[in-house]
Amino acid sequence: MSELYQTDISAHVEWADAELARSGCYRRSAGARRVETAAGASVIAQVDSGDVQRAAKAGVLELSMLPRTGYRGTTTTDLLAANKLPIPARPNTAASSANGECVLRLSQKEYWLLASPADLGAAVMALPTTGAETPDHCYPLFCMDSHAWLMLTGEHLSNIMSKLSGVDMRESVFPVGSIAQTSIARINAIMVRQQINGLPVMSILCDTASSDYLWTALMDAVQEFEGGAVGLDVLR
Repeated sequence: MSELYQTDISAHVEWADAELARSGCYRRSAGARRVETAAGASVIAQVDSGDVQRAAKAGVLELSMLPRTGYRGTTTTDLLAANKLPIPARPNTAASSANGECVLRLSQKEYWLLASPADLGAAVMALPTTGAETPDHCYPLFCMDSHAWLMLTGEHLSNIMSKLSGVDMRESVFPVGSIAQTSIARINAIMVRQQINGLPVMSILCDTASSDYLWTALMDAVQEFEGGAVGLDVLR
């Protein structure tokens, strides 16, 4: 073996002995209460007793370990219909299922699915994940591997987004179900406005490698509105 690899320093580090699957922001959540998702990873359930108040104003969630998937192809709508999932009417719109999954239509033939907080992604995990399981001309996409999932919540959504993006995201212009494929804090992202149990939210899907940077930018942006990090429980 080359001397380059000889060292007395252990390869083990303390923060690496918990989960194999972690988000890019896991160092930001020490001490928070967690819950296991249907994928076997964990997501922050509660930061502290102030979660509900912060979420109503300007909450920031890290949901990258919640399951999500995607499909592309001419028969994708057949797969969605067979699984009783809604089909958004046109590209750059989204629709929610009765169970709480959010279906994003990103182009004529491409759809992404975000898990429902209620079942921690169980329904999404039950969907086909290989080409052998999907209809002909319907191909799985592995957006959970490529994209992180952050979320903003609360009454100040539009004001926060005006600090980070050039897209007008006032609710009168960008209502529930709207999607923007644009940039936020100078990185590319997919943003969709939703409402979950009466709480206005904005899901933000960005490149996984940029998630820690974006988390920092979002946390900075919500300080003006007495916001901060919150957990998944505010959505359930």
